[in-house]
Amino acid sequence: MRLEILGDVEDNSKDDIFAIKLEDAKYRYLRLVYPFDRQITELPDERAKNWQTKCAIELYQMMGEEGVIQYSENGLTIIKAKSGLSKDLLNELPPAKAGVPKYETTMEQENMGC
Repeated sequence: MRLEILGDVEDNSKDDIFAIKLEDAKYRYLRLVYPFDRQITELPDERAKNWQTKCAIELYQMMGEEGVIQYSENGLTIIKAKSGLSKDLLNELPPAKAGVPKYETTMEQENMGC
């Protein structure tokens, strides 16, 4: 991220912000790919980590513009998709893993035969 954003690998002046954006990108990935499984807390592979980095860069670049739905000026149009991310980035995601929401059972549910 340093090289992509700052143009200098040695410049660590924004590392705290980058760490926050990387963490946010990780949880966006998990919410989008595993919407019903809250037990998965780590990214599964290197492709997911690569997506996380791209997402963090995009989140960094749009700081202050998170809620933009549509913007147009001099032929430039910006439209944010779900999660406030670009369609190109979202298209890189694997399909969401479908499943049944996982709930913790309680004694009352067990007694009712649930």
